[in-house]
Amino acid sequence: MRVFVDTAWNSKRHTCYDPIKDVFFEVDSLVELKDYQEMYLDSSIFPNMWQQLREIINEGKRVYYFAKPWKWKEIRERFREDLKNKTGKVSKTDKGDAYLIYKVYELSLIKGNTHKYFKPLTLIDVEMRPLLMRESMLYRSLQRVQGAGMIGIDVGVDVKILEKMVRDVRREIVDKAFKLIPGFIDVAKGLGLDMDDINGLTGLAGLLVYNKFITSYKKSIKFLGLYKATSRDARKIKKYNSRAQRYLLMLINAILWKNGECRRPKYKDIRKILKIVIELEKKLMGSLGRG
Repeated sequence: MRVFVDTAWNSKRHTCYDPIKDVFFEVDSLVELKDYQEMYLDSSIFPNMWQQLREIINEGKRVYYFAKPWKWKEIRERFREDLKNKTGKVSKTDKGDAYLIYKVYELSLIKGNTHKYFKPLTLIDVEMRPLLMRESMLYRSLQRVQGAGMIGIDVGVDVKILEKMVRDVRREIVDKAFKLIPGFIDVAKGLGLDMDDINGLTGLAGLLVYNKFITSYKKSIKFLGLYKATSRDARKIKKYNSRAQRYLLMLINAILWKNGECRRPKYKDIRKILKIVIELEKKLMGSLGRG
């Protein structure tokens, strides 16, 4: 049994569509959907959902999320008539979004490309992503405070406290990565990183968690936005995962600094190190029989 879910934030309820029963319904928590073997979510996974997802996945249920949110406008137009017949509206609604997730799944199943639109959530995701999200928010806060300080604005926040919070969460990310991500220590060693390279190891952990194409160089280049604009509008339509790109750059900066190169990374640096990571992952997967 499958259920398709338009996720909600805070006190708002999640809207669900069951195609077998052909009914819409609402739940307060995703845990209420444990009777379903497969769950398909939209692309919005909010902080309060991770504990619920951990419980669901631990029970052996399969959870997927919609991986191409930039296609929503195209999808809404593609299924305009179906949406109107089902919900009475073509504009954005919670029921409409849950139904559209189902229609995308149905069409992709027929075309045999479901994997392009929906990515699985694993135990690694539910353990690592909340930490990575916290690290990203703390680092942004640190940057804002440091920027304000540079122009003489007192924001009433101790920079050293924020710096320590960032270091602590990065250490926690690294510790969990060593425990949860298969072969993490081997890839780190292959890149010349050691246990003291917290920034580099954090970057590697974030890259491995967010990049689902880590054994494909071509797909990784596209996913990470590492191709140059070829027309006036190319920059506008370029789609990439900014989180994964940030952690890749964090990894590369750490490696360059470790090698005594105090400069901004160039495209050739980025592609070179990405190739090394991919080759190490391929070799590791082969040795573990996962290739």
